[in-house]
Amino acid sequence: MGQLGLDIKQIVAQVLNFILFFLIFKKFIASPFANFLNQEQRKEKEAQDILTKLKQDEESLLQKQVRLKQEMKKEMDKALKEAKKEAELIKNQLITEAKKEADEIKKRAKIQLEDEREKLDRSVKEKLVDLSVAIVNRAFKEYLDDETKKKITQYILANLTKDIIYYEN
Repeated sequence: MGQLGLDIKQIVAQVLNFILFFLIFKKFIASPFANFLNQEQRKEKEAQDILTKLKQDEESLLQKQVRLKQEMKKEMDKALKEAKKEAELIKNQLITEAKKEADEIKKRAKIQLEDEREKLDRSVKEKLVDLSVAIVNRAFKEYLDDETKKKITQYILANLTKDIIYYEN
């Protein structure tokens, strides 16, 4: 081998150096690097799993949010319908109360009108009586005596009252 330019000692030393380098490389570089790569792959897989889970959770949350919005809308519609019903009830009650008050006001006005009419009738009757007495006194002052004046006045008053009652009805 010497003729070929090969030295066995050097080949053995080279082989031993290569084996030693291989063992050291394998123990201190390749194994930790492989472990590091495995850990990175696991971390990446875990990150993918977490990301997938987060996406699923987000979708479920969006679905829940949509359902909650729909439920809230239904509840608001229901509350709005109830509020409208209550408002209608209150409106009807107010209308009924207003009608009652209007009827009472009409009754009071009617009673007041009746009272005013009675007062006016009494006043007219009194004035008619006074006027009749004045007419009898002036017209027959010189021709009749007091006794005859009284009789005529009484006759006029009796017939006047009947005529007034007759014209009222």
